[in-house]
Amino acid sequence: MKRITLQRLALRLALACMLLAAALPSAVLAQGPQAQSPQTGELAMYEVHPELAARQVTVGVLIFPGFEMLDAYGPMEMWGSLKHAPARFWGGTEKRVSARLVTIAANRGEIVSNQGPKTVADYSYADAPRLDYLLVPGGSGAVPLVHDAGTLNWLRAQVGKTKIIMSVCNGASLLAAAGILDGRPATTNKMAFKASTAPGPKVNWVKQARWVDDGAVVSSSGVSAGMDMTLAVIARLYGQPISDWLAQITEYDAHRDPAWDPFAVKAGLIR
Repeated sequence: MKRITLQRLALRLALACMLLAAALPSAVLAQGPQAQSPQTGELAMYEVHPELAARQVTVGVLIFPGFEMLDAYGPMEMWGSLKHAPARFWGGTEKRVSARLVTIAANRGEIVSNQGPKTVADYSYADAPRLDYLLVPGGSGAVPLVHDAGTLNWLRAQVGKTKIIMSVCNGASLLAAAGILDGRPATTNKMAFKASTAPGPKVNWVKQARWVDDGAVVSSSGVSAGMDMTLAVIARLYGQPISDWLAQITEYDAHRDPAWDPFAVKAGLIR
């Protein structure tokens, strides 16, 4: 009986080792810059523990009570994943860039989203760091902010200091109210187009557009469009291979044509 028990134990240990060995190669994820899949020998698609990038940019995300979660977190997912791209997608280790994501609100602390979960604002308007890029999401909470002097003054102060200001959905309403979109082409949420464009009578609103890239200011349509816009901005800044890598690694079916906008038809903005 003792011998049978030892044999069963040995069999179970052997089976556990086999299962562990089978699981390890199945992951495409890598531990180092040029790590390979133990099973195929192919270069890995994703670095779990990436080396420090040659350059870091700071991406600020404005949040406020009632901000739309996907407006903010969709683009944040893309920016925050840059550091995991292997060097070959950048065209060399020396070209790698990582993004430092920071959240900014009128005051530091917990901010309740439109969907309910809270996000902590790292900085207030008063102590926010210098930004390379700024993302302004929309949401129900953006509606009253078009009359909020503190928010509009802070946004105006970012012009010229921040290389690119991006908006998602009716986040464009805030940029319009601040005068940042005056004379520029821009787009916004198609399901609430009339209300979202009201704060910007001097803006050249584009009714049919997934996003509009006007150089230093880029605006996108509603909610999920922010991810397409972000991938397009990243492609402009760092190359299409990096943008394509992000879409693949997040398993996102990206729309690469800024004129693709079936929601403009559904909203009755165009025929």
